[in-house]
Amino acid sequence: MEALLRIVRRIIGGAPIVVAISCTGPRVDKEPPKPAVEVAPAPVVEQADKGPKSLGKFDITFYYVANEEDMVPKPAANDNDVADTELAAIAPPPETVTLYDNKSCEPIADVSPEFASMARLQGTGKLRDGRVINIASRCDCEQRPCFQVLSEKVQWGTAGTGKALQPFRTVAVDPKVIKLGSLLYVPLLEGRTMPGRAPWGGYVHDGCVVADDTGGGINDYQLDLFVGKKAWYQVMGSAHGGSHAWARHVDVFDGSQRCERKGRRVGKKQASI
Repeated sequence: MEALLRIVRRIIGGAPIVVAISCTGPRVDKEPPKPAVEVAPAPVVEQADKGPKSLGKFDITFYYVANEEDMVPKPAANDNDVADTELAAIAPPPETVTLYDNKSCEPIADVSPEFASMARLQGTGKLRDGRVINIASRCDCEQRPCFQVLSEKVQWGTAGTGKALQPFRTVAVDPKVIKLGSLLYVPLLEGRTMPGRAPWGGYVHDGCVVADDTGGGINDYQLDLFVGKKAWYQVMGSAHGGSHAWARHVDVFDGSQRCERKGRRVGKKQASI
């Protein structure tokens, strides 16, 4: 290093030269550490609406008002070409069953065994004179079967809850599975045109029904849909080759959020304006 300095002084005329040599590396100014950034908690995302609560899969059956006028007895065979008037004169009177009032125990009407059986099965019957009768839940009379004659204002009979039956809206349920009075949503019914005419039929169903009725044969996961008339029951099967098997293993949902009941009306909730 001294030899190098002497050579440099000779070149520049002997002027002293001060050379500062740093033994450290070049200075690098480091940025001060940034303060820690507080991370805001992730926003709470509400769970998306999964729709109505599923109540399981049910088998849907159907019931209706038994009409005495539909119980037309088959004519007797006339192998000997006997005139109808002569045959009627010699034929024994048709067998009848007496229906009794559940309160007075007095006779209501004499009907055919077929009609009496059907009225018991369906729970409601319509006599030829237009009176509507309901099977009595309790009968203290010695004679059976007992029925209750309903008011003329009750066209279709009453359900187990005392509510009026409504075609395509009332369903009978097993109370151990479905609480009575519950609104139910049945997607299978939605979009189907109901048989009959307004106000009872002839409309596109919205899938809303109400569990107002019970029945001795309604067990577990079964819904019995009231369809008003036997003819309407037949129409609901005619589109499927006469079978009602299309209503088996049907999804049923809690309808409390989707459906409503206002007076006698049961249906889809109206959108608020």
